[in-house]
Amino acid sequence: MTLQNNSKTNLGITTTSTSCSLNSIPNDNGGDNDVSYNNSENSTSVTFASYLESITARTVHLAATCHDQQQYLQQLQEQEQEPISSSASNVPRVGMIIGNEAGDADSIISSLALSYIDYIHGHCNTHGSSSYDKVINVPLVSIPRDDFPLRRDAILLLEMVGVNCDKLMFLHDEDISQIMANNYIVKEWTLVDHNKFRSDPSLNGGIIMGDVQVVEILDHHQDEGAHDLVRGEKRNIAFENQCALVGSTCTLVTERFMNTRYDIDDSTSAEKQVDGGLALVLLGVILLDTVNMSPEAAKGTARDEAAIEFLTTKTDWNAWINGRTKEWKEKYNFLYDTNGQEDGSSSSRLLPNRKHLYEYVQNCKFDPNFWTSMSPKDALRMDYKRFEPTFGSMEPNKPSPSLAFGLSSVLLDMSSLLSKPNFFKEAMEYMEQVNVTLLGVLTMTIDNDDTPKREMLLMGDKKRVHELTDYLLYNDAAAALDISKANDDGDGDDENGTPTIDFAHDGTMAAVHLKQGNPKGSRKQVAPVMLAGVCRFRND
Repeated sequence: MTLQNNSKTNLGITTTSTSCSLNSIPNDNGGDNDVSYNNSENSTSVTFASYLESITARTVHLAATCHDQQQYLQQLQEQEQEPISSSASNVPRVGMIIGNEAGDADSIISSLALSYIDYIHGHCNTHGSSSYDKVINVPLVSIPRDDFPLRRDAILLLEMVGVNCDKLMFLHDEDISQIMANNYIVKEWTLVDHNKFRSDPSLNGGIIMGDVQVVEILDHHQDEGAHDLVRGEKRNIAFENQCALVGSTCTLVTERFMNTRYDIDDSTSAEKQVDGGLALVLLGVILLDTVNMSPEAAKGTARDEAAIEFLTTKTDWNAWINGRTKEWKEKYNFLYDTNGQEDGSSSSRLLPNRKHLYEYVQNCKFDPNFWTSMSPKDALRMDYKRFEPTFGSMEPNKPSPSLAFGLSSVLLDMSSLLSKPNFFKEAMEYMEQVNVTLLGVLTMTIDNDDTPKREMLLMGDKKRVHELTDYLLYNDAAAALDISKANDDGDGDDENGTPTIDFAHDGTMAAVHLKQGNPKGSRKQVAPVMLAGVCRFRND
């Protein structure tokens, strides 16, 4: 892609203008292409933490390049000059890796880790067929920067391994807006922890409008059938027969590392060791998502256990931990075992203590004081996802925004949540903000034996709440969730005797409190059932 006037700047493939070159994106130390996908440096010298800082610096530079470029192209347009003769073979491509709109630890860490692992793969592909030749591959945090302090588990893990969270890239950042606004760069999206790009401007701040080019999916939720051009190994959706095949997307990311870096002989060589920072954040999320592989929670699978084993055994924990500061070792000495050597000397093999790591992250995420102190709105938006039903062969993959609903996961018991001041008032305001007339609130607490206790609140349009409640209670398709009526007095009963709470002055809005007997029924299992139930509203 070259501008016809060669004395001016072009789109950054080759140029005499340093301000508009996409091939000279610097690293944080000022060097060119330190994390380029096509250089020959030894990638093992780049740690997970240093890579993230470097990729941010390169993204900021790319954004400035895009801004200068747009200004120049606008000048050409005003002068009625033809700026471009394009060739598909040299169009600059920018990769974007993004998690779901809830932006939990699994989404955040899997996005960051996948970008780093694909960078490593770009250097170490022994088959000579690396496809990672993008100008840059940007991992994005999928929530507004101002909301990030609420993701305390992700922050804890990232700061533990030396990542400067202030330098992460967020979807709503101005630098990302500049890149999105440049129509002469192809943006190729990889979805992690979800499989349908949410193009609703209310979810992405208007940053992304219209169609997006999704090129890969790594996920463990029910396939929503979107982006049907993504097929084969590029469509890695670990979900079958209403069950997730892995407990965490970070397991799929770990498998990516296993399959691309350990597919040749001599897998114990030093250059094939997993970076300790990468291993610790992936391990922390997998343990958190699988409740430390608790049989009672039954969220983990054999694939999760294999990923945990890989991260534990293929990481040189001695080298990584001994490379930490004295202050770090004193703060986190409970997270690893030294096989009886109190000094943690190199003669003993250091290993992470799974139980202690899980409890440390889990206590941070489930901290009752943290959740109790939240406003109702913050509790609902902390882990929120929007769902839009699509209809089969007559209207293939056509979403129905009028039937959209939301599901908020809240780590607090239902009684404590409902007792928050002005709960229903703020809930109604939040529903209006996210443009849904039906909201499901899924609460979960963990008992002493690691068994999840789950409850559900359906709230919104009174007629639809009652219809969906009946579906969940009495339809065979919902039987696996084991939904039952809660022992609430409520303000009245529906026609089937289910206690309801009327919370609107005009009587049009209601809420129903339900219990869920299946402890394994997370949002991954609840959402498909509710989608089927909501489709019954179609002809209303």
